[in-house]
Amino acid sequence: MNRREQLTLELREDIGAAIIDLMKEKPLNKITVDELTQKANVGRVTFYRQFHSKQEAVSYKLNRDWGRFAQKNKLDFQTSAPKEYALGFFKFIYSLRKTNALLIENDCKYCIFDAMRYAFENINEKTNTKEYYHDHFRAYGLLGLVEGWIDAGYDLTIDEMADLTVEYFYRV
Repeated sequence: MNRREQLTLELREDIGAAIIDLMKEKPLNKITVDELTQKANVGRVTFYRQFHSKQEAVSYKLNRDWGRFAQKNKLDFQTSAPKEYALGFFKFIYSLRKTNALLIENDCKYCIFDAMRYAFENINEKTNTKEYYHDHFRAYGLLGLVEGWIDAGYDLTIDEMADLTVEYFYRV
């Protein structure tokens, strides 16, 4: 990746982080693009060049956070043991409790799910149609598990959620 591409990724992430910070002060629908761009230290054109909506920027930020978490913890969907990967994933989701609550308060629960969907895209090449659709089926099933867990106030432990995930993923 060249320097320009790296700067673009950082810029995109800064915009998402700025939105999340601003949501701590006021509802998302009350945050103006001017406030956002000032907080992120970018211009309006830059925001619109990078994203179609504030929600898309939040999803992007969450996805990048997951990527760093997975890299730091050496989690890879293709090579990690299923239970290890699931444990890491639910540790990450649990670590975002305050952000998740903020997003839900702002009717942005789908940002969490969009970020997860992005994380699962292209797990298998589209040349293997069966596995491609199988992966999408798993991704949306996982979205349902996460939504239920959040809605239930994280009532199960991380370990219990990982066990459920492994059970469901490998039954299919």
